[in-house]
Amino acid sequence: MSTTQNPLKEMENLKPNVVPKYERPNASFMQTALPGFDKTVKARRAIRLFDGTPIAEEIMRDCLRHATLAPSSSNLECYELHWVRDAAKKAELGKLCLGQPAATTAGDIVVAVSRVDLWESHLRELTRIMTHNGAKPLKGPVRDYYESTVPMLMKTDRFGFNNFKRRIMFWLRSLKEPTVNGPVRKADYRVYGTLQAALAAQTLMLSLAAHGYESCPMGGIDKRGIGRLLGLPKSAEVTMVIAAGNGKPEGLYSTRTRLPYEVLIKEV
Repeated sequence: MSTTQNPLKEMENLKPNVVPKYERPNASFMQTALPGFDKTVKARRAIRLFDGTPIAEEIMRDCLRHATLAPSSSNLECYELHWVRDAAKKAELGKLCLGQPAATTAGDIVVAVSRVDLWESHLRELTRIMTHNGAKPLKGPVRDYYESTVPMLMKTDRFGFNNFKRRIMFWLRSLKEPTVNGPVRKADYRVYGTLQAALAAQTLMLSLAAHGYESCPMGGIDKRGIGRLLGLPKSAEVTMVIAAGNGKPEGLYSTRTRLPYEVLIKEV
């Protein structure tokens, strides 16, 4: 990326992609969608005890499809959702979740995994889809972004040469204009991957709630053990485990408690 190029700014001049109105939010959603969404958000609670009944396959697949529509940086979708269906693996997963009732009684369990290591293969596949197998090559800012900017931001190496190069480049650019500050460290990529997986996980849980099911995200888990159970490479990282199914009333341990609005929301 040159010192004068800003592909994110240049994107504003792209020819708009017309999407049918029903696929985008509009004023009618206040009457049609908002009541259901409000109910869904308020109904989603962390349920820690289920009746063990699996969710109907077609419903679970629908929820997982919704999860894949979650926002994703550069649309690289550097995550995986592992729907654990094998009975033996589910039982072992319960142990690796430290015996938490949510894990041992869930009808279904999904493991959200960060896969930043797959960015190159995802980029190739994304490019193949966007170009219709090369029939319609990318042009202008879009081509520059996916062929130059994304590899520049994501490429790393064993000894960190690319990371150091980015650190210097970002610092020099920041002396002249607002600029991104990363990723430049291994920790930056871990945060990046966690964000991608977490966005998909939250979308999944909201979809489960909208379908009339309950869920519980779990982070107090043996991530390395789960990685081995799923046969994940060392470059992958388990983000969280999501238990889902028919929640029992006693699985809701307390009334909902939240900090005051003004503590969390800052208007500046």
